[in-house]
Amino acid sequence: MAAPPTLQPADARDRLGPATSRDAWRWLLAAAFGLVLGAALSAVLETLVAWVAGTPGGARALAARTSPPVWIVCAELLGLWAGFLAAVVVVTRSGRRVGLAFSNHDVWFLFLGMALQAIVSLAYQGVRVPSSSRGTDQLLGGGTGWLLLIPAFMTVVLAPLFEELYFRGVLLRGLLGVWRTRLAIVGVAGSVLVDSALFGVAHLGSDAWIQLPGLVALGVILCVLAIRSGRLGPSILTHAGFNLLAVVVFAGQR
Repeated sequence: MAAPPTLQPADARDRLGPATSRDAWRWLLAAAFGLVLGAALSAVLETLVAWVAGTPGGARALAARTSPPVWIVCAELLGLWAGFLAAVVVVTRSGRRVGLAFSNHDVWFLFLGMALQAIVSLAYQGVRVPSSSRGTDQLLGGGTGWLLLIPAFMTVVLAPLFEELYFRGVLLRGLLGVWRTRLAIVGVAGSVLVDSALFGVAHLGSDAWIQLPGLVALGVILCVLAIRSGRLGPSILTHAGFNLLAVVVFAGQR
């Protein structure tokens, strides 16, 4: 049975991830740089748009709201993603690849993502989950109608793309390159756990740690998909399906 065609060069597997252990450390430094840069750009953009709008309390007061304005959400995410993209640019300048490629059959991973969202939601039934600064209300803002479409598009389409490029493209590949050991399974397991833990923490607020197991579990699955396929297509679309169901439920309740 022939493998499904993929949108990637034939030599992509050979050029996937860092070439050496030393190069892998450079990938991790690029990941750290991208995160710091993204946080700084987010703060700058939030402050700028709050100043332009003349909002009392500034960006900090707006970002702390349960349902912040759409424009503050967009400014925060665009700044963060710019940092993520910068990390990708840094590590791929040498010709190495992060695995951004899709197969004709990857569309089915959308349904996997929605199924995972349903499973996580069922697992938390009856459990009081505290509010989170990375919850759906925060990501989609306080907009309704067409204003909801903007953050919804960013959450379902752009967030999976930029986050997978960063977490499974740069960070995970860097960790795998650093933890090259004779017991390969140990290095892989350690890399997956660290990447998934950081992914989970990045989506949490200080008062919502009960959500961490579900987010880490999702991160583990996304890592496994990226490693087994050698591509980011499966993890991007699984991530998109996970977010899609959350957005649909949220929109139906608003």
